[in-house]
Amino acid sequence: MRQTVRKSKAECTGCGACMSICPRGAITMQPDEEGFLYPAVDGTRCVECDLCEKRCPAGRTQAENRPQLFGAQNRDEALRRASSSGGVFTALARAWMKRGGVVFGAAFDEALRVEHIGAFDETELDGMRGSKYVQSDASEAIAHAAALLERGIPVLFSGTPCQISGLKARVGKKESDLLLTVDFVCHGVPSPGVFASYLRELEKRHGQRVVRYTFRDKRRGWKDFSAVATFEDGTEHAGQQTTEPFLYGFLQNLYLRPSCTQCETMREGHHPADITVADLWGIQEVTPDADDDTGMSLVFLNTKRGRQAFEACRSQLAVFPIEGTQKLLRDNPSIAHAAKPHQNREAFFRRYKRKGFESAYVMKLLAGPGRLERAAARIAHLPKGLLRRVRVLLGRG
Repeated sequence: MRQTVRKSKAECTGCGACMSICPRGAITMQPDEEGFLYPAVDGTRCVECDLCEKRCPAGRTQAENRPQLFGAQNRDEALRRASSSGGVFTALARAWMKRGGVVFGAAFDEALRVEHIGAFDETELDGMRGSKYVQSDASEAIAHAAALLERGIPVLFSGTPCQISGLKARVGKKESDLLLTVDFVCHGVPSPGVFASYLRELEKRHGQRVVRYTFRDKRRGWKDFSAVATFEDGTEHAGQQTTEPFLYGFLQNLYLRPSCTQCETMREGHHPADITVADLWGIQEVTPDADDDTGMSLVFLNTKRGRQAFEACRSQLAVFPIEGTQKLLRDNPSIAHAAKPHQNREAFFRRYKRKGFESAYVMKLLAGPGRLERAAARIAHLPKGLLRRVRVLLGRG
């Protein structure tokens, strides 16, 4: 009797395609001990058709494409400051809506859970702007997007590369010019459970509820972004990339999904989406005159459909051609390589399962060994004879 879709949890990206594909509604996405969603199969409904496994995109190599690269910046400075990088997503979404399309993207709900939602007009795009460094639940959105496409309604779907692969697995051979997909250069996705636990810690410490959380606040600039939690009374808890515990842990790969360290098939020229966006880190060397520290996007136009969509919104953007990728790879290695799990990942989750998120413990894990620990490690690697002499000198022989 089938209980899940993939035999190895490390293969499952949590895209939710299997849930939307199942003809009997036998699959739900359930959190595991680390807080990540995985498919769970109801044996009383499953008819073992194996459609979920057959269509699962995990582990499949994406077709290679030869993208055109551009730097791009939305001409609207206020919108640019409200976006993670250069505001290209909003330009694409606006142009898509003009043709009667629906736009899907990740947004916070009232409980600050991240889920994929559909926007039917421009006023609903606000929540989709900005990075969410938490894995979103896209399973229902994939099903809704597929249903809209079947009715002949254009869909722009943005998400991680694995979520785009999940949508394409659900749509199958029915994919058409009605679907535009946008992914991004992904560092990896942290656990929703870990983020929820961190919010509870903040609320306990401050005695009130967190009503808003921003992962990429630009008050200090685009390059030196901050994470900001806003409480009910308007007060804020803010931290930079090395001082805000959850953000720091994410950037150091402390609690990424296991599959994130194995997604080499979605790197460089293998992105599944029509358009891939990222921060144009290293802008000072590529287009220095445009570096105003409000944000610049790196855009990969992977398909003919992507190039056409980019042209449709180009009047909203300042666009800069990019030649060569070596400098870009140096400043944004996630373009070419998957993240490596932090050496203390297992230690973090052992304690997390008992005590939840603890900021002090996270910062300790990320601090690395202290001076005495480094000295002890060096001594431990000395030859045995020399090590005995050291112990004699220390009075421990």
